[in-house]
This record gives sequence, structure tokens and C-alpha cells, in this order.
Amino acid sequence: MAKRGAKNISFATFNLYNLQLPEVEWYKKVYSKAEYAEKIKWSAATLIRLDADVIAFQELWSKQCLVDLFEAAGLAKDYTLYFIQDEWYNIAVAAAVRKPWRVVDRKNHKDFPSNINLSKPRSRDGEDDELDITIDRFSRTILQLSINHEDEQTELPTIEVLITHLKSKRPTVLGTRSKALKVHQEAIGSALSTIRRTAEAAALRVLLTTLMKQTDQPVVVLGDLNDGALSNTLSIITQQPPWRMYASSRVGNRNDAGLYTASVLQQMRSLKDVYYTHEFKGIQEVIDHVLVSEQFYDHSDRRIWSFREMRVWNDYIEDDDSSSSDHGAVSAYFLYDPR
Repeated sequence: MAKRGAKNISFATFNLYNLQLPEVEWYKKVYSKAEYAEKIKWSAATLIRLDADVIAFQELWSKQCLVDLFEAAGLAKDYTLYFIQDEWYNIAVAAAVRKPWRVVDRKNHKDFPSNINLSKPRSRDGEDDELDITIDRFSRTILQLSINHEDEQTELPTIEVLITHLKSKRPTVLGTRSKALKVHQEAIGSALSTIRRTAEAAALRVLLTTLMKQTDQPVVVLGDLNDGALSNTLSIITQQPPWRMYASSRVGNRNDAGLYTASVLQQMRSLKDVYYTHEFKGIQEVIDHVLVSEQFYDHSDRRIWSFREMRVWNDYIEDDDSSSSDHGAVSAYFLYDPR
């Protein structure tokens, strides 16, 4: 694990797998007090292992649950917790920031940016590409935090962190009683989920480009993006920056608006390790991501922090234990190392 220092920083993402208060319904299910206590106990142990400065959470149903979690982990005094709002009635993202890092501004993004239009595109290649897409909001609100250091003498720039949870791969439920359509529920439902997730990825990319283009703004995206590092979803979000493979290469030393995937940074240093954070129908892949701008990329001329390591806790995924999570927890550590 990276040594903690005043200017070093670490990021993590942790899917809480429907953490809801006891005796309160979620998806027509209810935890008993004993089940809730076991879930908090397990999650607290994982939280301690993460040991990160900025932690993104997904699938949280209640503010009180996260308060209970940090108290159980003995970390309540070390972190400040941030939510999309004080009260809500569905799964949502949240965040925790460890002192001496602090949040100086915050925004919620539910509606897509006004400058994204997905409906009725024109085709210039002669193909029949007519579409009529009316998706104009994120299925789960994105929480954006502006983070800097409490010690003003550190002279560190503010980091923009976006806490995300994009549409899952699970088929969207069709609002129809047609027997003919029910036969094709999985195919049509999966297509609809993919369309929504892709639209959300494009909207997120518009937000990122607005933050990053022609700036030196450090940006981090954390969360469950529900797609792998080589997927079209991630390609849209990251904008596929070039990777610098050797020191004298001119490729990849500067990328104004792209994001680098921590799992790929780790794999470039690995001889044999295989990483995954989720298993769905027997397929293991990384869908919980830490994405960072060039200010965290070793080979960038604008580097401020260098990548130290990424760690994944995933040995419990196949246990089928309702007190644990169906996602691996991910931490990425960066050392203050400006050019």
C-alpha cells in the first residue's frame, strides 16, 4: 500500500450492494436487524482495507447507512460524508473525503448537459441511420466534488471528482403485456440498457470535456460504469488517450481531455495478475473504475502525481453472501511527483 503523505492522494470506489436500513423495503426486499448488522460489519472491514482519501459509493439507499458504516469502522472523525441530497428514496451515489482533503464546491448532475442532442442525427454516408432517442438524464445522479488540501501552503490545484453509477447491463423491463414481446424481453431489454448506458457515457464525456479541454484541471472519475476497460462505454468516457510505452516516445506525453484507466496502468506493470471487479453470467471483468486525467499520468508533461498502485478486493464475489457485495472494491494510489 502506498505510504500516506501530505500531498499524496488515493481514490477508491465501493459498490455497497443495496445498503438499506433494516425493516425498510428495497426492491420488494427487507433486511432484518441482524442482516443489517452483518452487512455493516462486513462493509466496515472492507472500508478499513481500502484506506483511501476519496471514496465513491454506489447502491446506497439511506444517508444513515453510511453514517452507521463509518461509525462501525471507527472512521467517522476522519472523513466528511457527501450525498446527492439529505433524503432520497432509491439507490444513489455518495462520497467520503478524508482530512486534510476537503470539498470546496459540489454539484449534482441529473439532467444531461444542454449541449448534447442525441435525437434525429443526420447521416452523410448514405446509410439509413435515423434515430429517435429521447434520453436526456442520467439514471443515477452524478455527484461532482471539487477537492483541495486544507493546508494552503501545499499549493495543490483543486481536483474535480465525479462520482458515477451508469446504467447496468441487466435488461430493462419492458412496459408491455404482449406475449410476443415477452419472448424477446432479454434481447430488447438488454439493447435498451445498452442504449441508455451509451447515452449516459456520451453525456458524461461532454461534462468532462467542458472541465478539461484547454485547461490544466486535474479530473478523476470514480464509480461503477457497468462496462469493461475496452468497451465502447469506456472509449467514449476516456476518449481513448494514447499510451506512452517507452520514455523517448512522443506518443502519449500530453492529452488535454483524455482519461487514463487505473486498471490498465496496473496491468502495464503486471506480469501475470488478472483483475476483475464483477462477475456476470460467468464473465469476469473490471466494471468499477478509477479514471484519471493527465495530471495523474506518469508520462504526461503536465504530471503532478505519479501512479503508485491499484488494488482490487474481489475474493468474496463468488461467495453468494448477502452481507458482502457483488462487486470488487478498488483503490488507486498516487504519489505527489510533479515534473
